Amino acid sequence: MNFATRYFKGAALLILLMTVAVLAQDQGGAVQNLSGSTIDWGDQTIMATGIGTPNPKLSPAQQRTSALTSARIDAYRRLMEVIKGINLTGETVVNNSMVESDVIRVTVEGTLRGFRTVGSPRYMEDGTVELDVEVSLAGKILGVLLPPTGSKQVEYEGKEIPSNPSGSYTGMIVDCRGLGVQYALSPRLLNESGEEVYGPDWVDRDTATEKGITQYGTQESEFASRVGNNPLKVKGMRAAGTNNCDVIVSNADAVVLSSTDENLLFMDQCKVAFLVD
Repeated sequence: MNFATRYFKGAALLILLMTVAVLAQDQGGAVQNLSGSTIDWGDQTIMATGIGTPNPKLSPAQQRTSALTSARIDAYRRLMEVIKGINLTGETVVNNSMVESDVIRVTVEGTLRGFRTVGSPRYMEDGTVELDVEVSLAGKILGVLLPPTGSKQVEYEGKEIPSNPSGSYTGMIVDCRGLGVQYALSPRLLNESGEEVYGPDWVDRDTATEKGITQYGTQESEFASRVGNNPLKVKGMRAAGTNNCDVIVSNADAVVLSSTDENLLFMDQCKVAFLVD
């Protein structure tokens, strides 16, 4: 093998390894496995795989269709298992709200039935069918599940906001690594006295419905479009709540949040991210 051949093969191998590394990074993020399915908390999407078996009583031509129908039913069942177990707040799970409210239950069930199919069905040699599906938590589901929002922002209307000597921020990143913080649809930041300094009380409902109250991620780079170019960075002290979904921050950090109109605005617009393990 001459030098040129060795050089080009080496260069090709290096490019391949760099590509694999980049792809591995892209596949990172805040992903949770629950009931055999997956929740991507970065974009708030539930993903599941339905498995269907053919009806042996039908003709060979009809069995293929029956297996696909069975896979769709199984996919819906799996999505329902996942969503019932999701933490809604630091104290409750989604299933609690579905049991207590027919409106919530009907809305969630209807939204899940409208799941999107990802790719094409996979037909196996034994006649079974696998179907990948996904459904977004943002929109209808968050709209019906989120607790009342915005009460704190209303309190500040017309009030003089104290000046923040360190300036205003475009968003906030809360470092929750090492605290055992669990995912939730409606998490809160609390000061050392247990008072909410960010959460549903501080956000615009339409924005929270479309974006979520916070974005979860495992790298700060994932939050660039959410928190802007000058985010406030705070370190969580510990997890709180029965479900360990809320985060305690220092009183000094808590005071900064409501110290300028700009900071109140980024909270109102849900420009907040939780950095997790």
